[in-house]
Amino acid sequence: MKRSVIAALLTAGVVFSANAATLIPMKGVSVLYINGQEAESKITPNDVEPGQTQVVLRMDKKIGRGSSQGVYTSAPYVLTFDVTGDEVKIDHPVARSKQEAEAAFRTGQPEWRVSQDGRNVDYSQEKLQGREGLLPYMGMDDLVTKHNASRGISFGGGEMVTAEVAVPVVATAAVAEAATKKTDVSPTVQSNTEQLKAWYLKASKEERKEFRKWMIDIE
Repeated sequence: MKRSVIAALLTAGVVFSANAATLIPMKGVSVLYINGQEAESKITPNDVEPGQTQVVLRMDKKIGRGSSQGVYTSAPYVLTFDVTGDEVKIDHPVARSKQEAEAAFRTGQPEWRVSQDGRNVDYSQEKLQGREGLLPYMGMDDLVTKHNASRGISFGGGEMVTAEVAVPVVATAAVAEAATKKTDVSPTVQSNTEQLKAWYLKASKEERKEFRKWMIDIE
């Protein structure tokens, strides 16, 4: 009996570990955030779940030789790609000198080399917007939160959720009101907690204010 229980647990463990993929930053790459949460390790492998994945990263690479050697640190970038395999590797753009590094990041679309199980992976990217002043990326948590909020991105249970359409909060409120009256709602506009969160984050201050007022009125 004990053997069968142990075997079952081991089997469950194998299945569980098979569901996660490994995200590996190559030398010179620092992974800062994964799906809105600070990475457990910046320069060693992290576990990631399958599906749409958002990674905030930067290049931190030693370049030059001798007395001119130094570390080139890029601005943080937000990469989004689909994890379907077992092992994802992220390498920095080709940069063998300071001049080459500056050229790679000058356009705002550096060529990160992302591969999954040995095959190139398509990804989208944006430069993370910093603050004005001497330390534009101080308080990274707030910057990542602001970036995602302005794009209607939220993470429910670790999964990335994006508002597909910038639906006005007034319309969202109407859907919620219809649900409270137990009327039929089209599947395309059914109330969904994570989708509502995403819409709310993408809404303007005026729309959020109107939505909160509506919530108070119906209570």
